[in-house]
This record gives sequence, structure tokens and C-alpha cells, in this order.
Amino acid sequence: MTDGHPLELNRAVPGGRIELFAVPDDDYPGGWFYRFQYYHPEQGELLRYDNAHDDDTLGWHHRHITPGDDTEITFHSLTTHVARFLTEVEHYPTNETHD
Repeated sequence: MTDGHPLELNRAVPGGRIELFAVPDDDYPGGWFYRFQYYHPEQGELLRYDNAHDDDTLGWHHRHITPGDDTEITFHSLTTHVARFLTEVEHYPTNETHD
């Protein structure tokens, strides 16, 4: 593991909350272990990016959306990945579509 402090953010956003966590780790492709989550406190997880494990069909980098639609996602850099996640959150349908 690479020495380094984790990057963390937990903040309210329109429609819910986002949590971003990333820590430098040479054991993971791209040199980071990360999880980004957009969720509604009452409805649960709406969108998640992570590289928690290597999946035979999805590879290392995963995109999870409600209700469990998982896809592989390309990882170029941590900065690009965070920007893509936040852009997707910004365009995510409002809560009213999930009631």
C-alpha cells in the first residue's frame, strides 16, 4: 500500500447525499482504492462507483445503479472518475421518480 491520507467527502446534495472515499493503494488498478456513493437517506443507494473487487464479467471498476444494474466503467484517473461521478449525480433523476 502506498502511504497517503484518504480523500473523504460526505455532503448533502439535491436529491440526497454523496460520499466520496479514496485512498492511495498500489494493490488496486490505477493506484487507488475508492468508493463513491449517491444515496437518499430514506430510499437507500441510488448510484455507486467502486473497485472493491475484481469481477469476472465487470473487471475492477464498477458502476452500480438502482435496482442493481451493474456495469463496467473505464478508469482513467481519480480526478476524471470523480468528475464523471459528480456529473452523473447532477443529471440523476429527482427523488420524485424513485417514490
